[in-house]
Amino acid sequence: MVKETPNISTETRVDLMVCLLILPCLAAVFPLEEWIGWRASDVIIYLVWTYLCWYLGRHFLPGMFAAGKGRLWSGLAILFLTVVVTFLMNLRQVPFPQESGTDHPARLYLYQQAIWVLYFAAMGTGLATGLLARKLRELASAQDAEEKTLAVRAAVETRAAAAVAGETVTVKADYKDVTIPLSAIQYIEARNNYACLHLDYQDDVVSQITMKSLLEMLPEGKFLRIHRSYIVPLHRIESKKATSVKLIGVDAPLPVGRAHKENLK
Repeated sequence: MVKETPNISTETRVDLMVCLLILPCLAAVFPLEEWIGWRASDVIIYLVWTYLCWYLGRHFLPGMFAAGKGRLWSGLAILFLTVVVTFLMNLRQVPFPQESGTDHPARLYLYQQAIWVLYFAAMGTGLATGLLARKLRELASAQDAEEKTLAVRAAVETRAAAAVAGETVTVKADYKDVTIPLSAIQYIEARNNYACLHLDYQDDVVSQITMKSLLEMLPEGKFLRIHRSYIVPLHRIESKKATSVKLIGVDAPLPVGRAHKENLK
């Protein structure tokens, strides 16, 4: 939680900068003094529409770049609807003042251009802001995951140092003897006639040995069989329930077999 606050405030600062600085500057494509003098309500409508387009681009369009066709089609639908609404707004007649009894089609054309400039600028700015916010969240998530990994490693090393420091087990794998530190074993899983040793920060080791024989090779009182398919190191048990065990450094809980519940107690 401590690391999350700066990232949220960074997103907020970016949003405020866009809403208070960039979007008002974009509105300067209109000659506001003349426009407000003619019809202030139109200025309000177009500015509100600009901020709404930015909001849609900020919060919905970045989903187009995520996995899944549903998000892509949702983003395209939002783009289509906003283009249609902008086009309909553009058809609205603007009551410009008369000079020498003539209209000003050239000026009206410029104002219509300005409406489209505002639309694409707002959507583009919103999309860029949304993608930046997503990147900030990804970086924050990666940092949190790295810190969690380091914390898990420290916890395992601390417990292992007190429980199995320096102890090893040697098994046959790929027709050769492999010596494995007991502190590196996350858990052992049975695979038919093989035993798979899941290890920290290295590839699994698969040995053609029964779980019973392997358990006999391990130091007594430091490893426990909780299921016909699983042996776990006691120093890694983080929490336990009647039907499962959560190990430090292992995402998914492991099941506890009925025949081995008494062992766990």
